[in-house]
Amino acid sequence: MCYHVSNQFDAEEVAREFRLPEVKLDLFKKQYDFNGFEKPYLPVISKENPKELTAYRWRLVPSWVKEEKDWKANTLNARNDELFTKASYRDSWQNRCLVICTGFFEPHYPELGAKEHESWYIKPKNKKFFALGAIYSVWKGIPTFSIVTKDATPKMAAVHNDGERQPLILTGNAALSWLIPNLTQNEMINLMEFPYPDDQLDAYRTVDGIYNAKQNTNVPEAIKPYERPAFDALDLFGL
Repeated sequence: MCYHVSNQFDAEEVAREFRLPEVKLDLFKKQYDFNGFEKPYLPVISKENPKELTAYRWRLVPSWVKEEKDWKANTLNARNDELFTKASYRDSWQNRCLVICTGFFEPHYPELGAKEHESWYIKPKNKKFFALGAIYSVWKGIPTFSIVTKDATPKMAAVHNDGERQPLILTGNAALSWLIPNLTQNEMINLMEFPYPDDQLDAYRTVDGIYNAKQNTNVPEAIKPYERPAFDALDLFGL
């Protein structure tokens, strides 16, 4: 699953990095932690306008939904093995976009089966941004998207060890190909197997509480390595 991402750069910096003009990016505001359940707007490059950078809203809503309040499905992510068959996505697989972010978060369980988990942050080692493969649907004039997920690579499986899934990370020709208008299902299946190199990922534990909706994690510490809280050794002995 990929329910939290980061993008600590403003729209101008994103546009400058990708050398694209900004279009309707006023709804995007930089944050250290975007919670998908809050339906934030993120910068995207879409199949429809691959020479523009614009903002789409996270959580895909199919065009046939009458009222969003009645749409109960969790469509923050779209599994690659359900893309062409599940009612939530099968009308949208031809609508592809790249979601631009500086990293994403995953839970890690030191002990599988336990409730306690750590928050881990994954970012590109030698670049500013990830381009995540996604699909979108325009609902009542609002472009809404879902991030495609796939089986995790060995490094990502060790991080997201409960579920062993990861977002589809694309780069180079694979990213450009994702935006080709008339891809077949077989061509998409091949692209969704793109192996983003594990050695190009930085992954580390970060501040606890990323998945706690009651905690404000839109803070710089959200994307920094975890630091164990200081304590007085005498406390161990009740002194």
